Amino acid sequence: MENAKSIDWDEVGVGLKALAREITTVSSAGLHRPKVVISHGGTDADAGSLRIDVRAVAPQLEQVADLIFTAFPGGRYYDLKNNGMLATEGDIVIFTDSDVVAEPGWLSGLLEPFSDPEVMCVNGYTYLSYDDFFSRTFALIWFFPMAHGDKRFASKRAMNANNVGFRRDWIVDHPFPRHNGFKVSCTLLMRELQREGRTIRNVNARVYHYSPRGWRFFFWRALVTGRDADRKFVELKSPGRTQRIVKSFSRWFTMLWRTTRRIIGHAGGTGMPLWQIPFSLLVGLAFYSLAFWGQFSLATGLVSDDIEIVPGYVGHS
Repeated sequence: MENAKSIDWDEVGVGLKALAREITTVSSAGLHRPKVVISHGGTDADAGSLRIDVRAVAPQLEQVADLIFTAFPGGRYYDLKNNGMLATEGDIVIFTDSDVVAEPGWLSGLLEPFSDPEVMCVNGYTYLSYDDFFSRTFALIWFFPMAHGDKRFASKRAMNANNVGFRRDWIVDHPFPRHNGFKVSCTLLMRELQREGRTIRNVNARVYHYSPRGWRFFFWRALVTGRDADRKFVELKSPGRTQRIVKSFSRWFTMLWRTTRRIIGHAGGTGMPLWQIPFSLLVGLAFYSLAFWGQFSLATGLVSDDIEIVPGYVGHS
């Protein structure tokens, strides 16, 4: 539920209704009634009001699943995931977020590969929705593939913590690593799977993610994207300051080129008018220039490696 504070409850409801629909589909195929664990950063006392809120926007969910509410007061994104999975009992644990909406066939698509006992992790397909200039631009420059026509990028996509399933025995023994970064832990967990030689299956189990909103989010998310890039380099490559600084420049140029190529190549597929493409390029290049500054400033020690927490001013913008 960490992302619910940045969207409206009726939007959360769209995702919960889609989840209920998907559970109904797989239940009709013979799967047992599942548990849906709603993990939040409040207190145990909040469970009653949350249940009322869920019933108000998606009453059908309680008809097809047992709802469990788990609290991790003040917990960050991966804290909530780790805490929530401890309340599960099934053989398979599926992770999803309050700001994504499943397409038909999503849940069966994630579950089917687990019929192969070698498969330890099944990674779905997450993309950004769009309906205006800024949401189209975010969809074009984001680290999710486009909804359509993006097979090359999609084939190389990283683990989506908002759309992924694991065998419970493994993930409980290998929770998302604690880390100061904002979205670093899923990368570290993916590398842990790879080091163990575990099979990760990418499938076309689709969810759309609501687009980020507002200039305040844009500014903060760009900087934290850069800082996280430095943190990943430290964890996976080298902690040496010189190498980190060099990497910040090389990644800047790489992302400027990638952003230019993706906007020019995919803008038409989003319905973006031709006259908006130059402005979209400016927004994309500004985002990754800010990301460069975030990465460079952490690599050089201009800023300290503090725990990343979503600032209050970003909230619902």
